Amino acid sequence: MRASLRQKIWLLNAGIVALFSTLLLITTAYLVNRENEREVRRNVRATGAMLEHLIRERKARLMEQANLFAQVPILKACVQTGDSATVSDCANDYRQRWEVDYVLAVDRDGESIGSSGELPSHKEEARLQTGIGSALEGEDWSGIIATDKGLMLVVFVPVRVGQEPWGAFGVFSGVDSSVAYELRRATGAEVAFAHDGRVLASTLPQVSQIPTPRNTPQIVQLNNEPYFALYEPLPSVPPENALGYVVLSSYHKSMAMFYRFRLALLGVFGIALTLALLLGAVLSGRMTRSLNAVVQAARSLQQGEWPGKLPAQSSDEIGLLERVFNEMTEGLKTSQERLMAMIDIDPLTEVDNHRRFHERLIQEVKRCEQSEEPLSLLIANIDEFQKYNQREGYATGDDALRKMADCLRRHAPEWAILGRFSGDQFAVLLPACAIEETEALAETLRQAFEQESVGLTLSIGCAEYGLHSRQADGFVMAAELASSLAKQLGRNRVCRFDSFPGADANADPYQLYQFFQDGSLATIQALAAAVDAKDAYTQGHSQRVAQYACDLASYIGMAESEIELLRITGTLHDVGKIGVPDSILKKPAQLDEEERKVMETHPVLGEAIVAKAPQLTATLPGVRHHHEKYDGTGYPDGLSGEAIPLMARLLAIADTYDAMTSDRPYRKGLPAEVALSTIEKGAGTQFDPVLAPAFVAMMRARDEQKAA
Repeated sequence: MRASLRQKIWLLNAGIVALFSTLLLITTAYLVNRENEREVRRNVRATGAMLEHLIRERKARLMEQANLFAQVPILKACVQTGDSATVSDCANDYRQRWEVDYVLAVDRDGESIGSSGELPSHKEEARLQTGIGSALEGEDWSGIIATDKGLMLVVFVPVRVGQEPWGAFGVFSGVDSSVAYELRRATGAEVAFAHDGRVLASTLPQVSQIPTPRNTPQIVQLNNEPYFALYEPLPSVPPENALGYVVLSSYHKSMAMFYRFRLALLGVFGIALTLALLLGAVLSGRMTRSLNAVVQAARSLQQGEWPGKLPAQSSDEIGLLERVFNEMTEGLKTSQERLMAMIDIDPLTEVDNHRRFHERLIQEVKRCEQSEEPLSLLIANIDEFQKYNQREGYATGDDALRKMADCLRRHAPEWAILGRFSGDQFAVLLPACAIEETEALAETLRQAFEQESVGLTLSIGCAEYGLHSRQADGFVMAAELASSLAKQLGRNRVCRFDSFPGADANADPYQLYQFFQDGSLATIQALAAAVDAKDAYTQGHSQRVAQYACDLASYIGMAESEIELLRITGTLHDVGKIGVPDSILKKPAQLDEEERKVMETHPVLGEAIVAKAPQLTATLPGVRHHHEKYDGTGYPDGLSGEAIPLMARLLAIADTYDAMTSDRPYRKGLPAEVALSTIEKGAGTQFDPVLAPAFVAMMRARDEQKAA
């Protein structure tokens, strides 16, 4: 079930209140925990300081008492004589007088010669021996040891006869729970003395084991009550003895303030939630009324009706939305009116756009067929306009396009139909004009544009309907091919589709158009056959070049999909020759400079033809660049090295080999070995330095197999 806007606003308000309360609760709990940790640390520091003070005082008192007793003459005499009974009596008297737990006297060899009281079981014998040794060397010693009945404070002092120690006297005094209680009265926290987690003395009853968390306080359960606990080693005790004290703060007492705050927060949350829902109801009711009006107006707009103007009386966001909607509606009205007026016009140049121009061209073709009047077309292409855009900027390029449109309007007849054919191409359709008049107009336009536009020139192609094609599509293609030819002959010139002698039915552009409606291999082969038919000496040339190139591609290990693309490209590579006049294509002698320029246009003409078929786009690099040379001296673009596409480098070798081994009107074909030697010598200059040797090796290996 989808929630309405009003319900969403209610939920949003409730969610904000709940989120804010939760964040406040979490933040408070965090701060309380931090404060509790700080309080525990303060208690630990206070307990440690007080405990250190108590132990220091008790040590000093025991040390003073022990030294006084060690100077008693009878004790000294008994230590010298080894009178164990007398020493024990003296020790017993001392223990009762000073209320200590255990007294021990040893001779100069460290052997016991008398004691009083009972020493609880312990694991500190090594430390006691260290204390006895220190006293026998004439130094006082003190320490704390852990026993099975609690902690004991121990001091050892030397018993001197003269200046020499003849024995040692030790006093053991228990550190019981009274010390822990004294610490609790001072700090307000529970205290427990522990050894390896075993409780030796504590202010908490019935606790035998206790966790000993260090560095960070932790919550522990003792007697079913939670406490914040922190452990610290006893002062003057080696850490490895695991002897220390744990300070415990009641969790419930520490969190009492938080509990009270939480209860108050729940009350505040309930009140805030109620107010939020009420406020949400009021706001959502007001908002949805205005939004419903906007929705109804938008639905009217969707159905093609112009809605009435919304009131837009308030100054808040809803009022702003209503005002913006009103402005949008007015803007849409204005835009629709403008679009209806400009749907056929290119907005930059204000001439017919491509769609409208094509519609009018079809109309004029039909009228021409009925009236039998001439109809001509010129297509003007701004030379190197992309480079001009990159060099001068797109704003300057737009100015140039507008100048071009103005130039057409000034010099074309009033009845001419002007259109922007593509990005940098303009078309002029001239009813009742023959090709000669169109060519003259094109020359006038070329000169005028060159004078008016700094750094820009035009290449213009012309064609006449009926003379060059009896189909509208072929008519347009003829003008396009003528424009491309003008570019390849050096740019800044005018060309007719029949500019060169020998243009015949084989050069009909509509034939090319029909071929390229289908990109199948059979159609491609048929088009290649039409090219070969123009020159009997090169029949089968395209198929042979395709085969040689595919054999080489297979020899160097290219993928099957790449080889198949190369086969199609090789079959199609000379398709541009269909636009080269027969007088040049079939000339029995070497071509002169002008004829050579015309012949060198066939890769670019081929690219323009093939580009009409989107399914053959992948073949364009091979069609255009198969006459490039590895050293950069080839045509049409003078590419060099790896900049030449791989399929073009493969086709260049195959094309040259077939051309050298085929008969020509002015010479016989060369022997295969002579052609291979020529290709081998051209590696790195005319041909790819890796592919050329591979081709030679492949062909020679094939000849050796045939000979064998």
